[in-house]
Amino acid sequence: MKHGQINAMDLRGTWRIIVIVIVCQFVGGAVCLALSLHHFWFMNFWLGAVAGTLPGFIIGVVWQIKSAPTSRAWIGVACLMGLLAVIITGMAFGFALPRMQREMANLKALNQLQDEQLKQITVFDRSGKNRMAHFKDPQILTGFATGIADAVGHAPNHPRYTASWYTVVDGTTRHEFELHLNPRFPQSVIGYFVKKSGNSTSYQGSFESKGLRPWVEKHLLQDNTDS
Repeated sequence: MKHGQINAMDLRGTWRIIVIVIVCQFVGGAVCLALSLHHFWFMNFWLGAVAGTLPGFIIGVVWQIKSAPTSRAWIGVACLMGLLAVIITGMAFGFALPRMQREMANLKALNQLQDEQLKQITVFDRSGKNRMAHFKDPQILTGFATGIADAVGHAPNHPRYTASWYTVVDGTTRHEFELHLNPRFPQSVIGYFVKKSGNSTSYQGSFESKGLRPWVEKHLLQDNTDS
């Protein structure tokens, strides 16, 4: 019997493990959807599914051992599956979950921006090289903080922007955003949490704000002056 045929037979012999893993993934996905740890439903379901992978594998192996105590042909494939489960789970909780938590923390900070003592807002073109506006007027700063307080998570899907700005808000802490106008959302401003360093930009989540739209139209589309 050829090596490939043996692997196929071994894989068929692990059907109990596969079934339990899939069941646990769906259960985990449903739990995370209910908990709503992230604003994007797919990320919630994906994280829950990943969280259910390793427990599902362990339960499946226990079932497999009890159901086929004399057979050991499936052990090699099961070891590979276990390794993949550990790697996937480790990557999810080591990288994806902290990123999701950071994005939600950024959203919370936006909702509380009006509680900060803002000092200035500096607006550049999207590249961050050319300054377009600078605001220190307390009324303008308050208008920005009040407007953006309604921000909610946003998951861009092939976005097309007609206007873009890199905006730095200095207050109790420093906040960096890319603000965009998307014709698909004519009443909103689409924003990204960013960190710029030289010519590189790291993105740390995105949001949509309807309350900020009037501020952008008044101070960025019309005035474009220092205040």
